[in-house]
Amino acid sequence: MNKDKQKLNYNESLEKRNRIDHSLSSIENLPNELFNEIFDYLGAYHMHQTFSNLNYRFQRLINSSSLLFKITFRRSTPVQMIRVNNNQILSIHFLSSKHTKMISLFNFDSSFNRLESLIFHSIKPDVLISLLSKLIHLPRLFSLTINIDNISADLTDIYRLIFDLPKLKYIRFFAMEPEVSVSLPLCIHKQINNIKYLIINHSITLNNLFSILSYTTQIEHLSFTHKRSSTFNVGSMSPIILPNLTYLAIYETDLKFDVFEIFITKIHSKLRVLSLESQAEDMNYLNADRWKKFILKYLSQLEKFYFTCEFREHRHRNKRHMSTSNSFNSSFWIERQWIFETEIHLDIFIYSIHPYKKRWFEYDSQYTMINSSKFMQIILTITCYTDEWYYLRRILTAGEVYHLKINDEIFSTELIRMLNLLPYLDSLQLSSLRLSNLTNMINEERKILPMVTCQNQITKVYLRQMNQIEDIYFLVDQCPRMTYLKVDFSNHMDIEVNIPKILMKINTKYNHHIRLLCFRVVVADEKLVENLKRMIHFEKFFSNYKIKRVFDNIYIEWK
Repeated sequence: MNKDKQKLNYNESLEKRNRIDHSLSSIENLPNELFNEIFDYLGAYHMHQTFSNLNYRFQRLINSSSLLFKITFRRSTPVQMIRVNNNQILSIHFLSSKHTKMISLFNFDSSFNRLESLIFHSIKPDVLISLLSKLIHLPRLFSLTINIDNISADLTDIYRLIFDLPKLKYIRFFAMEPEVSVSLPLCIHKQINNIKYLIINHSITLNNLFSILSYTTQIEHLSFTHKRSSTFNVGSMSPIILPNLTYLAIYETDLKFDVFEIFITKIHSKLRVLSLESQAEDMNYLNADRWKKFILKYLSQLEKFYFTCEFREHRHRNKRHMSTSNSFNSSFWIERQWIFETEIHLDIFIYSIHPYKKRWFEYDSQYTMINSSKFMQIILTITCYTDEWYYLRRILTAGEVYHLKINDEIFSTELIRMLNLLPYLDSLQLSSLRLSNLTNMINEERKILPMVTCQNQITKVYLRQMNQIEDIYFLVDQCPRMTYLKVDFSNHMDIEVNIPKILMKINTKYNHHIRLLCFRVVVADEKLVENLKRMIHFEKFFSNYKIKRVFDNIYIEWK
């Protein structure tokens, strides 16, 4: 009886397994929803190549009105048309000039009633003009991206036709050639277009921009590249009301601050985000008090502020343009959490303002922003530092720098000289450190070395590339107030060999303050964490500590 029962159970199990195997081996048992995802991943061309001739089920599925296609013509895509129903096309992207002739063959009419997005790359202006007149019949064309060939062109007719598209909400216009022009007259009638996003990736004068804005008064998001060396005829420009404009980005402008202020006052809006990239080398852009007054009066609803400007030091030798940087640490800037940064690249000084963002030493996901000037003060980044200390000395001694980032490898003697000029420094980030031979130090460096060690206030150090364990020893010795040390490693072996040495150095150093270590390695995993736990336990480095892995970072914290 037991044998019969076992045989019955075996047969049932075998039958069940066969049913499962058959179910898994039959592609037709997969649901339509899964095939829709597969079709979307493959794209229209490869989907047709693979599934169109299989059977009746796939023919019905492919022709279903619920299935929408995103068609992309790349350079490698065959020139022949992809046979799909017009009412199934959601978007068409022409990413190669190779398909210019094909574009002309498209008869865009109301049958494309689901088409929402068009992208034309390297299209000729005459082809685009003939095409735009057809697009007016598309009932759901919301997005249009245009990249015209790099030739001189008058874009007036193109813009006029774009503004006639009643459903368009998003327009992005690329034209790399600097000699493009736009000469639209001001719109004197109420415009019926629905454009919300206007991204002008070609140079344009402010006067021509005002003409374009007169056709797009419902705009919410505007970015444009200002045409350099162009004049702004202030007298001819009447104020324009843009009640929905909340985002404005201006790139490569050489406008003086005075003219920029006038431009902003001419567009009546409620900006929440302002991004400005200035190449004017106008010292007024570094006047924190002037920015404060202007923002409070004309941009009172501003939430995010991004600003960048460049100065070449040899043009401003008599101007201490860093001396005003401390003004960016007033309560006005701290309350808004807008950070002032300086980057030095040889003799080029890049100044920027941006919203606060989490830094490398804020490792805890529960960390909350501290309303403290030490967190909000100046950040200095140095790339390709020069041996001519004229530039560095002026900027380092002009402001209270709290955070220093050096992107190039630096000799330890040069680092000591920098730290001597930065008594308020709280965090230090180094790309790589090259230890100098102490016997070769000049008298000046010998004198300042113990002074720097004794007086510096650095509490956080990050070394992105360790050349030798002595690099860490040097930093621990020179930063006696350090509480947090972070080091990048290339592999497990480096970590397991060097961490015991680092911990030994810390434990043998008298009155050290380090309580948190972070080791970053791309291949970090839980096995490495367990190995470190065993090592710490065996060596008895700590009795009360925590160790955890957050992505590629391993943290060791103790009391």
